[in-house]
Amino acid sequence: MTDPQAVRLLLQPRVREVLGVFLHAESTVGAAARALNMDIRRVHRDVQSLRAAGLLHETRLEARAGRPIRHYRASAPAYFVPRALAPDADYAERLERQYVPLSRTLARASGREFERAIAEQGHGREWGLRLYWDGEAVQIDESYEDAELRGILTGWQGPNVLIFGGLSAGPLLLAEASEVQAEFIRLLTRLSGLFEANRAAGRGQPFAVWGVLTPVNEAELVVFKS
Repeated sequence: MTDPQAVRLLLQPRVREVLGVFLHAESTVGAAARALNMDIRRVHRDVQSLRAAGLLHETRLEARAGRPIRHYRASAPAYFVPRALAPDADYAERLERQYVPLSRTLARASGREFERAIAEQGHGREWGLRLYWDGEAVQIDESYEDAELRGILTGWQGPNVLIFGGLSAGPLLLAEASEVQAEFIRLLTRLSGLFEANRAAGRGQPFAVWGVLTPVNEAELVVFKS
């Protein structure tokens, strides 16, 4: 795909979502808006832009009392934009722009939930920083002052809160890294199914899960281990 108008549309995340509704089957503006939980006027504008760019075509006109309903379908089963045509072709810069706001939002949400749990479940116990010898090595962590002198990996001693955050950095064999990657994919696939089922049933509360696995150089490794 090299047409400038089509490329411009395909590089917009929201427009890609709208186009995606019409990839596997024909649909209408109203049905697409409901499926995406978007404002119908915004979806209508996107559909008209996609049609003008040749990315959508009208399949049929459904007669009814009043204005007829137009059905559309994507003009191709798949689309491809060469990396060279993307304005943010540098993946490192693009991911940095994406990750920074995400990490800040996750940090705020996690911190807020943790503060709530400490306040509600502490029962007068003091929470703070600990420095101690666990029999094998010096440990630095956070816990209650009267908690046992053992690390989090031997059993959590803090408030009952559904938060988990951890960072591990070190050498892996390529086969081991591939196995970890597969475990991440299985977890995210399972989560996707749970999220979809709960959204459809109108139950549950919002949660966010974020996992990153990537090779690093020696200088970056020092940052992660500091």
